[in-house]
Amino acid sequence: MQQLHDPNEVIEAYYSSLRPFWHPILPSDELENAPVPIKLLGRALVVARLDGEPAVFDDVCRHLGAALSLGEVVGGDALRCPYHGWSYDKSGRCVDIPARRGSPIPREARVRSYTARERYGLVWVCLDEEPEHEIPAFPEFEDTEVHKGPLRTYGPWRASAPRIVMAALDDTHFPWVHPGILGDPASPEPPEHEVYREGEYLVTTYDMLQPANDTVSSNGGAGALEKVTYTNYVTATSIRLVKESAAGVYVIWQVASPIAHDESRIFSRQARSFDRDPTRDPEYERLQDTILEQDRPIVESQRPWLLPPLSSRMMLYVRPADLPLVAFQKWLEELSIPQEV
Repeated sequence: MQQLHDPNEVIEAYYSSLRPFWHPILPSDELENAPVPIKLLGRALVVARLDGEPAVFDDVCRHLGAALSLGEVVGGDALRCPYHGWSYDKSGRCVDIPARRGSPIPREARVRSYTARERYGLVWVCLDEEPEHEIPAFPEFEDTEVHKGPLRTYGPWRASAPRIVMAALDDTHFPWVHPGILGDPASPEPPEHEVYREGEYLVTTYDMLQPANDTVSSNGGAGALEKVTYTNYVTATSIRLVKESAAGVYVIWQVASPIAHDESRIFSRQARSFDRDPTRDPEYERLQDTILEQDRPIVESQRPWLLPPLSSRMMLYVRPADLPLVAFQKWLEELSIPQEV
C-alpha cells in the first residue's frame, strides 16, 4: 500500500477506502415523515422516506445550494427544498420547479443519490456506485430460537471506526478495563487464539475464564470464574461476538458508522438463547452500557486517530497475546484502508 504523508490526503484516502462498504446511518423507526440530516465519511447527507423506502442524497439543493434536510417530504414521494421549492424524487431527479412550471425541467437539475437499504432495523447506505461488500451479517436476527434485545445507539465517539472494532476484538484488556465483568486482574494471562479468514470476515476464536454474570453463568450470575468460548466475526467496521458458556449462547452485534476519520457512532444489538423474557432486557443493556462506557475514554485517547502502519512499529504488538490485532491490521492494509493521521 502506498505510504501517504499529507494528513489531508490520508483522510481522503481513508474515506475513499470505506465508500464501497455498507454503513448504518440511523434506526429505521427514526425515519418517518421528515428528512433527517446525516454525516458519513465527512460528507453531509440527507435521508428521507420516499415511496415507502429510504432515499439518501447529498444535503445540498442543485439550485442555490440550500440544505435539503431543512425541507419537507411532499406527496410521500418527493423531497422539497425549503428555499425555492425544487422537489426531487428518490432517484435524485428534480420533478418540480415552481418558478418554471409549464416549461421543461433541465436535465442537470438533479442531486447525487446513493444506494440505500433497510436491514436489522437500520437504514444503510453505500457511497460508491456499487457496493463491494455485504452488510455485516447478524444471523440471529431471523433466528426464532433466540431472543433479540432492542437496537441501541452509542456516541458519537471521538474515534475512528477501526479503533472501535479493535477495542472489541482485543480480549487482553478485559482484566484491566472491565475487571469483575469480563476479566480478573489476578488472572491476566492471554488465551490461545485461533485466527483465520472466512469469506468477508476475519474470524478469531479462543477460550478464557470470565467472572460469572448473567451472560455466562450457570449459577445465577454470582461466583468464581467460568469458562467462556468466544468466536468473533470481524469486518473493517463491525464485529459480531458470539459467546458460548454454561448459560448458553450470547451474541453482541456491533457496527461502527464512520462519521469522519476521528468520529464514529455505534449501533448495537444483542441476542441470547437463554433468559428470553423481554423484561430482562434492561439488565443486559445496562451491562453492555457499562462495558462501552469503560472502553470509551480509553479508545478516545488513542493516537494517531487512524491505526499507524505495522511497518512503522508505532504500536508495539506482543505475541501471542496480540495475534488477533495483528491479523486485523494486516487485513486493513490489504483492504488499502489508510492509516496514521
